[in-house]
Amino acid sequence: LDGYRAECERTVFLGEPTDKDKEYFKIMFEAQRAAIEAVKPGVKCKDIDKAARSVIQKAKLGEYANHRTGHGLGLSAHEAPYLRFDAEDTLEAGMVVSIEPGFYIPGVGGFRHSDTVIVTPEGYEVVTEAPSELEECIITV
Repeated sequence: LDGYRAECERTVFLGEPTDKDKEYFKIMFEAQRAAIEAVKPGVKCKDIDKAARSVIQKAKLGEYANHRTGHGLGLSAHEAPYLRFDAEDTLEAGMVVSIEPGFYIPGVGGFRHSDTVIVTPEGYEVVTEAPSELEECIITV
């Protein structure tokens, strides 16, 4: 919009997912929700990453989570602040970030949603409107 970027990614299944796929999807979804719910002014970016990563690590999938939980959006598609384990930056009202924790299992696939989130004075607003629940991410063939 007017040169500013937004982001939306979805994990989708072509046909019925396996029970294990459903389990992985649920973990990914919970990790993203944990990160989104941690967003508010004054929170360190590393704490957003920690919120998502703790869900993934609890499920014993940490070795497959090999990228940051998110990043800033603006005139570039990827810009500061970066939501990663070592980021000391602090979120401020008015910032726009992508929340996109994920993990990638060899021989199985990747599990990641990405949503555009505005940091508001009270917390956050998710502005992505794409379907995100498992049932909405299955393409019937």
